[in-house]
Amino acid sequence: MAETRKMLRTAVYCRVSTNMDRQDGSFETQVEHYQKLIEQSDSMVLIEIYGDHGKSGKNMSKRPALQKLLQDCREGKIDLILTKSISRFARNMKECVEAIRELKELGVRVYFERENIDTNNMVGELFMTILATLAEEESNSISHNVKWSRKKNYQMGRPIEKASYGYRSSGKTHVWTICEAEAKRVRLAFYMAGMRLNYAEIRKALNELEETEKSGKVWNHTPVVNLLTNYAYVGDYLSNKETVVYDQGEARRRKNRGEADQYYISEHHDAIISHALFDCVQEMIEKHILFVKRSRFSEADRLLMERGKQLAEEELHGKIYID
Repeated sequence: MAETRKMLRTAVYCRVSTNMDRQDGSFETQVEHYQKLIEQSDSMVLIEIYGDHGKSGKNMSKRPALQKLLQDCREGKIDLILTKSISRFARNMKECVEAIRELKELGVRVYFERENIDTNNMVGELFMTILATLAEEESNSISHNVKWSRKKNYQMGRPIEKASYGYRSSGKTHVWTICEAEAKRVRLAFYMAGMRLNYAEIRKALNELEETEKSGKVWNHTPVVNLLTNYAYVGDYLSNKETVVYDQGEARRRKNRGEADQYYISEHHDAIISHALFDCVQEMIEKHILFVKRSRFSEADRLLMERGKQLAEEELHGKIYID
């Protein structure tokens, strides 16, 4: 009687981060490659393809597909994991080694195609630690290259980040063009601020507009403040208003306090409001004039409020209106 050969229950893990698509091939290409590989094999049967598309590689806990794969391994559903490389699987040395150790204890093999490594054939963990270290260094190198590229683009007056609310970015040079539907909200907010209507009243008016147009967007205090302090609406661009800091291995975004160089690019794109109204609103914000409970004002405050009202009315009636 012929012996029945046990088929390896095989999973595939694919990850492509946004910044790596052009360098490392698309997510879809990886999936197609492994589907064909397993279909042509007489020892593997495909259980599932787990994919984190556009996810960072630095922290395994923030990749839901990988976490599902590890859980399925714990539940005894997987014998073999195929993945492109160690850097696709994990770039944090400690997490990588711990994950491989757990999988080996569960009897699950991992095959890294680029390095031609099968964890079932590894002698000890030293080799794995060395490779994980190299993967972590690769991640740091990529991060450095991305930062260098961004800095050069800033210096040439070509920021590559997502356009601010009120604009759309297009083309290889990331040209910003006005989105009129959103620009209408921007003008309304600055007009109301110039007229010395407070944050709560501005927020209410914006939400009423969103409800009327059934956009689904909801404004609260912080987005309103961010909108009223954004240099983008006068046609200028300020880079690195926020920066990434690491706290016990976790990446967190916070206000840039000098950790990253900033670049101010004048006339980067078309303005939605005038410099005059913007500057007046900034001064009103600095003097806390837009707070709800503010009722007592100095003579200087009243002159500023009068100037804001005049500028807002002029823009509203087209005297210095900016399309």
